[in-house]
Parts: sequence; structure tokens; C-alpha cells
Amino acid sequence: MDRVQITDKQIDDAIERVDWMLGMSLKEKGHGTFASTHEILGMATEEYNELKEAVHNKDYGNIEEEIIDLAVGCVFALACIRARTLDW
Repeated sequence: MDRVQITDKQIDDAIERVDWMLGMSLKEKGHGTFASTHEILGMATEEYNELKEAVHNKDYGNIEEEIIDLAVGCVFALACIRARTLDW
């Protein structure tokens, strides 16, 4: 079975949306790093659970928002890890 293909523009649009939301999050919360890998895991688990709930409820609008929240958190976490700012 062949999967439907999406365009590079659709991928670029998704990346731009995550980038925009990351910028909004940084404006709201600042650039303070995650303290630890455990904090990162807590964030990712919470966002995953919210996504899972939206999927089970077939709340399609909220599914998109939860995916974006998870992506934003993961991008910021990656930046913190690469900056070597975690205490443990």
C-alpha cells in the first residue's frame, strides 16, 4: 500500500509553525534552560499524555496543538542538551 505523499512546502510550513510557537514560548517563558534530563522527560511525558488523550477523544484540532507543543519542547530540550546547560 502506497502512502499519500506530502510536499516539501507542507513540511516547511510545519517547521515554520513549530519555529513560530517556539519563539512565542521563549517570549512568554524566557530562555531559562531545563534543569535536567528528568525535567525534559517530564515535559515530554506530559505533552505525550495530552496528545494521547486528544487522539483517544478524536479531538483533531487539539491533536495538532499537542503535536506542536511536544515538538517545541523537544526542540528546546535539544538546544539545552547541545548547550550543555543541564545540571544532571
